Amino acid sequence: MLRDKYNHQKGLRTSLRLVLIVLALLIALSASLPVSTGVCALTSSEKELNEAKSQQSELEAEKARLAKQNAQLNKEVDKLSGQLEWLNQRSAEQRALFTEKSKQLEAAITEMEAAFTAYIQSEEVLAKKQTQYAERVRVMFDHKKQSILEIFLNARSLQGFFTTLQFMSIIADTDEQMIEDLEAAKDDAILKRDLAKQQAADMTVVVNQLKEDLAKLKADASATGAQLNQAELKLSQQEAAEDDLLAESEAIAALVATLQKKVTSEKATQAAQATAAARATAAAQNKPSSSGWTWPYPGDYVIHSPYGMRYHPIYHYYRMHTGVDLGGRYGNPIVASRDGEVILVRNPYQGRNTGGSGYGNYVVIDHGDGYCTLYAHMKETLVQVGQQVTAGQKIGHCGSTGTSSGPHLHFEVIYNGKTVDPAKFIK
Repeated sequence: MLRDKYNHQKGLRTSLRLVLIVLALLIALSASLPVSTGVCALTSSEKELNEAKSQQSELEAEKARLAKQNAQLNKEVDKLSGQLEWLNQRSAEQRALFTEKSKQLEAAITEMEAAFTAYIQSEEVLAKKQTQYAERVRVMFDHKKQSILEIFLNARSLQGFFTTLQFMSIIADTDEQMIEDLEAAKDDAILKRDLAKQQAADMTVVVNQLKEDLAKLKADASATGAQLNQAELKLSQQEAAEDDLLAESEAIAALVATLQKKVTSEKATQAAQATAAARATAAAQNKPSSSGWTWPYPGDYVIHSPYGMRYHPIYHYYRMHTGVDLGGRYGNPIVASRDGEVILVRNPYQGRNTGGSGYGNYVVIDHGDGYCTLYAHMKETLVQVGQQVTAGQKIGHCGSTGTSSGPHLHFEVIYNGKTVDPAKFIK
């Protein structure tokens, strides 16, 4: 009986210690972040958030106006009326220029509005989580002030008593996950805020130039494309970072080819090892297909951004996307898509949800037949160079490190030093 009482008291002390950690985190967040009207603190000042909401509303209204205008432009020119009636008297070249620049303007406004929307939504998610967790901590402390006997006496029923104890147990068991979720929400809100600011600054330059061109077209009946401002549209920092990302992809592919040759040379005398027993260790819910490949992001089986050339609606050029983007939640597991050996691990931002440039934290696995797979933007890596892994084995957690606008897995398949479409292997 004394042992049971001791164990019970020890368990309560452990739970209380965990709750104190959570409370300390909430207090630290409240101290370091501006406080809003309510129980929670946001990652930026209330004034900054209100300004973002105001900008979002203005951009939504402008986007709606441009969408309506562009819809009218798609009709026959002689049906134009109102503010666009003047365009009926212009040359075909001028009408085409006006239509093209109007669509570019709408695309730029849409990009800005989407960035502010993502920022506001991430702040709302953070505020909601902080409120929920503060309430959970408060309830836990309320119960910690009482003994088990007092909780029992105050319970309205025996079922209510056990429900209360179960609730306390669940909170204690999930404290660590609670802290990780709160930290992820804070990091994501900061990331989205910074991206929104960057996008607003970059697109403002583009929008102003396009508006100037449209004004010239309207004011000068003889204006031509050659007479308008033909200076190249300024590439945003994000666009430039994507150029760097493509260059890094090519450098990694070359490095992978070199490493593959080294591995092949070192293991030329060894037989390939892929036994049924090793395959059986893969997660049952994520078994590899008959070809040996499996989906690398369990729980989300959608390709959110495909492999191949992508057209930019504003800058009017195509950019190569060397892999597929999967998933989208901080901390979710990432698994090996096929049996193989880890030949490359880069984790300069290990344990961080965001930060850095390029591919961030990433892993490359060699599958022994010319194929390699790459897993980028991870929060943390769980494997080491030289380690043998099996299809479905966890190798890291999802993050948004490097050049990334949100949590996801960038997954590449490299064959003999060249990237190929991963979809045909993992689908």
